[in-house]
Amino acid sequence: MLTDRQQDTYNFIKKYMHENNKAPLLSEVAYGIGLSSQGSVHNYIQALVNEGLMERLVGKSRGLRLIENDPESDGVSVKLPVMGKIAAGRLIEAVADESEIDLGEMFSGQGRFVLKVNGDSMIEKSIMSGDYVVIQSQQTANHGDIVVALVDGYDATLKTLFINDDETITLMPANKEFDPVVLPAKRVAIQGVVVGQLRTYP
Repeated sequence: MLTDRQQDTYNFIKKYMHENNKAPLLSEVAYGIGLSSQGSVHNYIQALVNEGLMERLVGKSRGLRLIENDPESDGVSVKLPVMGKIAAGRLIEAVADESEIDLGEMFSGQGRFVLKVNGDSMIEKSIMSGDYVVIQSQQTANHGDIVVALVDGYDATLKTLFINDDETITLMPANKEFDPVVLPAKRVAIQGVVVGQLRTYP
């Protein structure tokens, strides 16, 4: 359940986006709900993200998106038939299978969003430039997770997170052509964890 201030924040952002077709800045939200502290607004917005009412878009100054249920899309899913198994090692018998995979159920979820990968630093994890990664929006991650990390509040990157014992973290690429980046933990904000990947072929 939202507090009164959180509800005011949500109502203002929703109205602003409807009228302006873009998200407001923190300063605009603060002014709109009668606050002088942008820090308080940031906390209210994070509460709305945690409630699954909106999500942050990494690397954008107006990086908010409302998560609303579209009545016209209720119950709609994307399903593909599972036709069986295919050998990627030793040859196996191709056995027909009449089940289905619901792609919506597989990849969707509260607080999830998709980013398109641009760059080759994670190719040894089979994440190629042009792939789409499904991100679970969260502010914490475990050692070894592939994360969206925001450095110094501005630069976003996709890397494996290594948590060190000296209050630093390592953002580890998966490409020998790239060097690991070691930073004080306070300089890095976790924006989400990779939970899926999508790739299409021409």
